[in-house]
Amino acid sequence: MIEDFKPVTFTFKCHEKESADLKVRLKYDKLQQTEFFVSILKMYIDNDPLLLSVVERIKGEKSKMGKKKLKNTKRDLDLGREIMKNLGITESDKQNVFDLIESDWPEHE
Repeated sequence: MIEDFKPVTFTFKCHEKESADLKVRLKYDKLQQTEFFVSILKMYIDNDPLLLSVVERIKGEKSKMGKKKLKNTKRDLDLGREIMKNLGITESDKQNVFDLIESDWPEHE
């Protein structure tokens, strides 16, 4: 459950100019860094179609995955979405399943 989360800090390096440019853009868009990065993180985890095209572009530019593999991955994600739609399973249903699993999962300390 979200109430039981432990905050984690991510750090990464970038050029000083990129950092300054990001801060200017975020200020212009009236966003905080945390809001921005957490939103991107959630979109990535949830396979949001808007972000997937960005991820595919990054993979292509960084040559992390061949074109055929990229095409197959996109096809699999689209097929998965179609199956969920045909079964009538909503995002809310998926979250309920995850909440149910989490409530039965033993606590690790």
